[in-house]
Amino acid sequence: MTESKFLKIFLFLLVIAICDMRYAIRESYAQDKNKLVTLSKQIIESKNNEELYVSFGELKDLYFKENKYSELVEFLKSLSQQKDTLEPFVNYYTALARYYQLTHLEKTQNWDEYFSEGNNYRDQITGAIEKTIDYTNAKDALNIYSQLLLWQFHKGQQDAFVESSLSD
Repeated sequence: MTESKFLKIFLFLLVIAICDMRYAIRESYAQDKNKLVTLSKQIIESKNNEELYVSFGELKDLYFKENKYSELVEFLKSLSQQKDTLEPFVNYYTALARYYQLTHLEKTQNWDEYFSEGNNYRDQITGAIEKTIDYTNAKDALNIYSQLLLWQFHKGQQDAFVESSLSD
């Protein structure tokens, strides 16, 4: 086979692979969008916390797999406007998203966003967790998750609140 013929075949196969990849990306996006609509409906129509834990967990996974933390926070804000009883879940998952966003920024060394938005994200973490803790009682799983996240946050920050958040 001549080099020219090989190059033509290679380019043809490369174009096919790129088209397949673009189709797969579009298909994945459409599936994620459909899943998002389904999860939104499940969350709004939920009748108990157990249903909310499952739906919010799936929602978190959907956004976290693409490192779309800010997008999740924006989506959570829109959910909170639709149903007041979602507030503790929205606050907890907002804090969780910001916590993972800061961790991701450190890991990827995205220092521009880390230093320009980091303090805002930290304030959102502590504020959202405090609201969740205030809204729930000590036996609620969401309260316990919030206490744990707060401790992880302070431990990662290596600040003076590590011991008090651990004892809480």
